[in-house]
Amino acid sequence: MSGVSVSPPGLISVVIPAYNAQQSLPATLDSLFAQTWPTLEIIVVDDGSTDRTADVLASYGDRIRTIRQPNGGLASARRTGVAAAGGQWIAIMDADDLCRPERLAVQARVLQRWPEVVLCCSDFDAFNEQGVVGTAYASRYYASIGRAPEGVKSLLGQAEVLDLKGCLPASPAATESDRQTTVHRGNAYRALAHGNFVHPPTIMFRRTLLDTAGTFDTEAGSMCDWDWITRVAAVGSIAFVERPLLEYRLSSTQMSSARHRIRASQDTLRVAERICRRDEALYLAELPRFRADLGFFCADAADAEVDHDKWQAAQLLTRSVVRFGRVDALTLRVLLKILTPAWALAAKRSRQALHTA
Repeated sequence: MSGVSVSPPGLISVVIPAYNAQQSLPATLDSLFAQTWPTLEIIVVDDGSTDRTADVLASYGDRIRTIRQPNGGLASARRTGVAAAGGQWIAIMDADDLCRPERLAVQARVLQRWPEVVLCCSDFDAFNEQGVVGTAYASRYYASIGRAPEGVKSLLGQAEVLDLKGCLPASPAATESDRQTTVHRGNAYRALAHGNFVHPPTIMFRRTLLDTAGTFDTEAGSMCDWDWITRVAAVGSIAFVERPLLEYRLSSTQMSSARHRIRASQDTLRVAERICRRDEALYLAELPRFRADLGFFCADAADAEVDHDKWQAAQLLTRSVVRFGRVDALTLRVLLKILTPAWALAAKRSRQALHTA
């Protein structure tokens, strides 16, 4: 990228978008300071926070690099951060997740070992305020992995054992199997065109990738990661480390939570359409599958919208049925909600709330 001052080889730039992250950010940064990889550049993009995020960042002094900008959303913050990165590799994470100490060292080893791999991601554990929700959570979080006969191996093909000697924190209790992990790698473009399974906070990539695949697109909204990852997969191989390298926080405020469902479902449909337009040859070659994808995304957006705007929900559902030929249980459920008077739906929700209280 022109205009970027490139640091010596071996530097990893970690980019963290942060919006009102005063509570979670210290633990996230501490997990980076505990990395076994010695040379890090930590860039936090304060995306117009209105809480004490700025004060938290100031307390770290020159241990981190802070960039402040008016609130522009996830894609805008990611763009700003990666444009400022000077490392030969760039890692992405969110302001409420935690890195395992070996994360960056393991991913650097993957990128060093396989030059054809342009992006490395990994499995992850999930937690909330009550504790651990699930280990090796990728197969539960991403339907593409969960449905595949052999999980990630089915999606990426090649699998090889990677020696982690020198990447892990010293531990006398570590066994030989602890010092190894399986890495899956291959061409994931076709699979990713139908839905994302690369967890964005686990990503690390070569900085030169920005020259070939471009950067994050603000028009893709909350699905900017899927949009970008699909473009990345079109230019090079992707590697997936089977070992969980991140602890992913589940909360009601994150972009994938229920409170953001309307926006997320609309952005998902928009990006799915963009992927089809970008590669008409692939779209026509796999037309039945893409029709099924788009039909589902329309119906899902209608389901998210129906309690707020029945007219918009009806238009989306009609499109799902008429244009893409999708009729299933979701279709009927949304249709029932559209036809049910608003007062009846409100009464039903009140009864459900009393029942669960």
